[in-house]
Amino acid sequence: MSYRELRNFTEMMRALGYHRPVSVENFRNPNFELVADILRWLVKRYEPMADINAEVGNMQDRVVFLKQCAQLMQSKGRIKLNTKRLYQADGYAVKELIKIANVLYDAIKSNPDDEDDIFGTDNFSLKLNDLKDIRDLATEITQHGAALAELLGREEANREARQRAISRNAEVGDIEKVIKQQILAARDTMANKEKMMEELLADEKSLKKKIEKKSVELDRNEKRFRSLQTVRPAFMDEYEKLEDQLQDLFRDYLERYRNLDYIDNLLDQHNKEEQEKIDENERRMKKMQKKIKEEEMRGGEGEGEGEGEEGGEGEGEGEGEGEGEGEGEGEGEGEGEGKGEGDGEAE
Repeated sequence: MSYRELRNFTEMMRALGYHRPVSVENFRNPNFELVADILRWLVKRYEPMADINAEVGNMQDRVVFLKQCAQLMQSKGRIKLNTKRLYQADGYAVKELIKIANVLYDAIKSNPDDEDDIFGTDNFSLKLNDLKDIRDLATEITQHGAALAELLGREEANREARQRAISRNAEVGDIEKVIKQQILAARDTMANKEKMMEELLADEKSLKKKIEKKSVELDRNEKRFRSLQTVRPAFMDEYEKLEDQLQDLFRDYLERYRNLDYIDNLLDQHNKEEQEKIDENERRMKKMQKKIKEEEMRGGEGEGEGEGEEGGEGEGEGEGEGEGEGEGEGEGEGEGEGKGEGDGEAE
């Protein structure tokens, strides 16, 4: 339900003389009591002798009430009402109520002489067509009232000037002169207005020509656009074929890129493992060299102790020492080479 329809319905109810004030906001939410009261009032206005159930306290009473009203309006006025919408009691119910209100309102407009007999002479109900005029008149009355109050406030200042003008005997020549001046001023004003009107008419004609020209261009462009929509562009087949090839190439590229990334990762892991092995071998070699040096140092200390026990002197002792040293060195070198070869084979 639009706001305009709700507003028209409230104005109709006010014009029909409904006893309660009806606002647009009354139908934002379901309000069955108000809808039932309006429906009962409209049916009574349409058929004063109608016998309608007034109880709407529970669901059964509401259904009976709506069915009675719908059957009565169908039989008496050929107006079909939707009871489901009426039961909703919201903006959709107004669509059904406005059917009866339109009939009553049209009857009032067609018989304006009987309006006072129907509603009473003291009823100031308004018609929808007069609302705009009444608003304009109210605005004008307010403006004229403000201007009148301002002029009355100047009465004391203008009173003396008015009295002087009245008491002075104006000559006919002066009056004629002033009138002629006013006539000339009015003619000048009229000439200016006519000139402005001519300019406006010329502008209007030029604008109409421009509008017609633009309309023709618009129609031509629309026809061209529709024709272009129906035509298949050249090279479209080749474009679609190349697009499919591009999709295939992209999939191949994506697969190869993933494989390359995987291989790079494996290579990095392999290099890391090889570097770890090299570092481990270096540590073992350093440890082995250190062990050989320690054994050589222990072998030299043992030879010095043997020479002290024998107590020999001279060349025999010197030769013995030389032979001992040679044997010690040979044994150390042999042990070192054996260990080195064993470690290498183990590795």
